[in-house]
Amino acid sequence: MTLTVEQVGKYLGKTIEDAMGRPLGKLVGLTTDVKDEVKAIQIARNDGEVIEHPIDFVKMTNEHVILLQAWRVEAEELKRENDIVRKRRRALDLLLNDGDINQPEYNALRTSYEDFTKGMQAKRDTLLDNLQEVEKRLDQQIADLESALTNDKMLYSTTEIDEQTYKTVTESILSYLEIARKERKDIANTREYLIEIDSPDNTKIVMPLSLQVRQPPPQPTVPETKPQEIAVSETKPSTVTQPQVNTKPNSSDVVVIRMNELAQA
Repeated sequence: MTLTVEQVGKYLGKTIEDAMGRPLGKLVGLTTDVKDEVKAIQIARNDGEVIEHPIDFVKMTNEHVILLQAWRVEAEELKRENDIVRKRRRALDLLLNDGDINQPEYNALRTSYEDFTKGMQAKRDTLLDNLQEVEKRLDQQIADLESALTNDKMLYSTTEIDEQTYKTVTESILSYLEIARKERKDIANTREYLIEIDSPDNTKIVMPLSLQVRQPPPQPTVPETKPQEIAVSETKPSTVTQPQVNTKPNSSDVVVIRMNELAQA
């Protein structure tokens, strides 16, 4: 996808997140070409180090700039290539069956698609090896967080830390654990998809969650309340002579305003 300076430039100085919602740093620079198209972005991490990332790793969603991990980008590219090759091979078979292409032409094209498929399988195997390393890192991260949670429970039970401190640190750890476990599940889904990507029956394979950018959590909704009636009584100004009216309360003396009608106004 082509992104222009106008599209990305407005996010300069803002925090960039990954697909799991983790902050990565501030967007501090853009690398562009003469067509005003962005080719790479520079992100400054909290320690001050500036890292450049290809624009292919960037997704724009819900007015946010998301930087995808390399394994997500590679898996998405493999899926796109696989879908194209499958469609073309099916179309080629149909052309042969309908007599719209001769056998030598069919054989040549079929061979080129098979060679391309072998190249995809090689990239798939390399990606599966990389995913295994990411899985190991996440497993260790999850184990470390669970160990920290246990230690904090121990400190709290022995009154070495107060309740407020315990609640604060526990919320942080549980949040990190949730993100790590979701990413671990994403990798498992991606692994399953990649293993079955060259299955003869591709119609049953569903694109895993990992190949889609996560959306930010929905904003909390305010519970609906029953419309209340507010009675507003007319008052007679002391400085203005009002026409004589019936002082007995009736329907014309009280204006009932419903909150749901106000919301529609």
